[in-house]
Amino acid sequence: MNLPPEPDFENHPSRPKAIPGEPIRKTDRQPASSEHDYIETQNFQSQKLTADDISAAFPTEHDDSQTTRPSLTSPSSNDSEPTYPTARRKIHVTPQPNDGFFGRMVWLCAAAAFVLILWHVGPEIVERYQFAKTRGEIRAKYENAVKELKNQPLNSVSMAYQLVAQKVKPSVVSIRAIREAQPDKRSWGGANQTRQGYEKGQGSGVIMSSDGFILTNAHVVKDAKAIEIVLHDRRSFMAEQVGKSDQPNDLAVLKIDAPDLVPADWGDSDELEVGSIVWAIGSPYGLEQSVTSGIVSAKNRFDENNPQQSLLQTDAAVNPGNSGGPLVNSEGKVVGINTAIYGDKFQGISFAVPSAVAKWVYEQITSKGFVNRGRLGVRPAPVFQRDADRLSLPDIDGALIQFVEDKSPSALAGLKPNDVIRKWDGQSITTYSNLYRYVAMTEPDETIKVELIREGQRYEVDVTPESYLEYGKRLGQIREKALQQRQRYIEPSRR
Repeated sequence: MNLPPEPDFENHPSRPKAIPGEPIRKTDRQPASSEHDYIETQNFQSQKLTADDISAAFPTEHDDSQTTRPSLTSPSSNDSEPTYPTARRKIHVTPQPNDGFFGRMVWLCAAAAFVLILWHVGPEIVERYQFAKTRGEIRAKYENAVKELKNQPLNSVSMAYQLVAQKVKPSVVSIRAIREAQPDKRSWGGANQTRQGYEKGQGSGVIMSSDGFILTNAHVVKDAKAIEIVLHDRRSFMAEQVGKSDQPNDLAVLKIDAPDLVPADWGDSDELEVGSIVWAIGSPYGLEQSVTSGIVSAKNRFDENNPQQSLLQTDAAVNPGNSGGPLVNSEGKVVGINTAIYGDKFQGISFAVPSAVAKWVYEQITSKGFVNRGRLGVRPAPVFQRDADRLSLPDIDGALIQFVEDKSPSALAGLKPNDVIRKWDGQSITTYSNLYRYVAMTEPDETIKVELIREGQRYEVDVTPESYLEYGKRLGQIREKALQQRQRYIEPSRR
């Protein structure tokens, strides 16, 4: 058996080194025997091998390609007992599978609990935030409105509305037409029926002359036995109808004898544009001196059953009882007479006779007692793009002639079907309804110039409209002659 070499105690780090010139001091502990030294050396080597094995078996997690050997450090030694260096290493221990599953379950439960809390509490938090934000915005707008309104930015607009109403209201009257009540087979009596068998119709009117002439709708005073006028100052007078009413335009003129009347001023409806502000004054449902406002929605509207009408369309609130009241512009001048609404009650669509027509009718009735309008004897139609392409027209303005009556003023002037009338007495015709209006307002037997386009060429002809009354008389004679001929035919057949 070969024994390992004895350790070199002379060079051991823990052994005190000799200092030259000084005697060597003996330690309290005697040197170990050779057998003891051998055992210590074997323990040291076994410890070193164990550290190397551990280092090789458990590489560092930072570098898998290299194996870091543990550093050997000497523990602290005391004077009584020398010690030898031992291997120290921080070994990473992989967690057991049970520990990882438990950790994941804990985190999963925590996440689920957090989601549930957000699910139940989150909407309430968001709602409270939105409420707080909305309250803040409303409060900020309120404070800004209070600050800005101190400068009164709308005073001028409000004052303009007030001035318009103050100018027109003294000229607006309430009309109560008393007529015989129509018996209602479904019930006994009626809300507006009196004991004498009469009922009161409600309407409005506007004073157009200090002499007491009042313009209103024809249907307001139709078949009236008596007409009562109530002024803005609560004075009431009995009125009489002047001349004959104009049924095509639904206009009539009344007359009262009263002092201190305030007439309204005429405005020009042709100067109105779509979007212009207008005011309607009247007595809707008997509520006297009611003022509403709106804008001009359209121009040149007409009823298919009455193409001679050319109406203004507005969105000013007009209800039963407003009929006959004025429609005024921003200067407080009359630009129309309210005459109809769409439907049984106000739906945002109201119609008024334009002042250009109403003024002419008013002057005809007050001067002649009737309206004597001209007649051409044609049936016009609107111009569409296909007509403009077919007839070589520059645009779609004008009135397309579809039919020419025999022996009528149009036939005598040489008008033919497919002619497009562009101007009447120097006035441009933008739509075919304008032709009805211009012809009607032309004095009968007066020759005027008409500009038309025929097969792409422009022509100018002279036209002399006839009286509509004369045409009515002639038409009546024709009908009477036809009736007589029929009677002569029926009598022999009976024999």
